[in-house]
Amino acid sequence: MDLSSFAAEFQALSKLIRDPEEADNTPAPGSVSRPTPGTIGPKELLDVKVAAPKATRHDPKEIWREDELEDIVEDDYDDGRQVPSYEFLYKQAVDTADNFLGMSGKDPSSTCCEDLVLRVELPEASVAAELDLDVKDTYLKLSSPHYKLSIHLPHKVDGERGKAKWDASKKVLSVTLRIVKEEPF
Repeated sequence: MDLSSFAAEFQALSKLIRDPEEADNTPAPGSVSRPTPGTIGPKELLDVKVAAPKATRHDPKEIWREDELEDIVEDDYDDGRQVPSYEFLYKQAVDTADNFLGMSGKDPSSTCCEDLVLRVELPEASVAAELDLDVKDTYLKLSSPHYKLSIHLPHKVDGERGKAKWDASKKVLSVTLRIVKEEPF
């Protein structure tokens, strides 16, 4: 088969599979055959001018700016109250297949844990009502007449959905917070 007969057969085949409505509306050479994002919508919107964002001047020697800081702890001063003893614990949801067979790939490290538990010992506290607890995504503040604790958390947590439990017999406050897993780049 020579090249000219192949080209003729190819054109005949393309005429067979072409939509008959498309054949009537054949655009002129050099014109756009399909709509583009620029051709969709009212034409009067094409003349709208958008102002450029205002450039703010920053010191080139700055390491960071105030607006880049996520959570600022504003009460890092000593007011005479005690700092209670505390510890971080981690919770992990596992079942028997995880425990005995290791099928989920979880390990005992904190990167595989779902919850962060802060356990605070408050021996001079009498009731839970005297405790003031404020939890943000990266830090926690606890204050009472005798104690003051302001700490940054080791993991980013969901500060809106935590649970606090007061054990009056042991005088221990346990705060359970869901760890927010950050996606790698």
